[in-house]
Amino acid sequence: MPLTFLIYLIIEGLFLLAAGMTVVAGIRGITGAAIILSILIWLARQENFWVWEIPFLLCVFTAALFLLWLSQKAKQNDFIMGLAGGMTSLVVFGSFLSPFIALIVWALVSGTGLVKLSGKKQIFWGIAPILWRTLLGISWIIFGNVLV
Repeated sequence: MPLTFLIYLIIEGLFLLAAGMTVVAGIRGITGAAIILSILIWLARQENFWVWEIPFLLCVFTAALFLLWLSQKAKQNDFIMGLAGGMTSLVVFGSFLSPFIALIVWALVSGTGLVKLSGKKQIFWGIAPILWRTLLGISWIIFGNVLV
């Protein structure tokens, strides 16, 4: 079944929605993204659905547990999570601008907040959940494009 340009555009929008949900909503976003991508797996690969779905769900479960662990580590360090708004603006800027320009605009407009930190380890554990969410969001887009 050949897909038209409009269908490809709608599917790519669903991939971006899944990525945005993961970055903004954390574990709930991962669950929502998994539902969206499971539906797309069903539509794209009906003949061997379970061959794709079982490894996908195992990866989703592992990713959610890892995000939960990273979030617990970040809370143990008393790091103020002021990055969520900044990461949301990065996704918005990245949707309309090239990635390099989006990073520059994001750094100038939002930045990472002014939080006094005592060590590099605290910085890593504070930023690690946001970086993991971003990596998962990018992986949803890549996985979806490989799927289609």
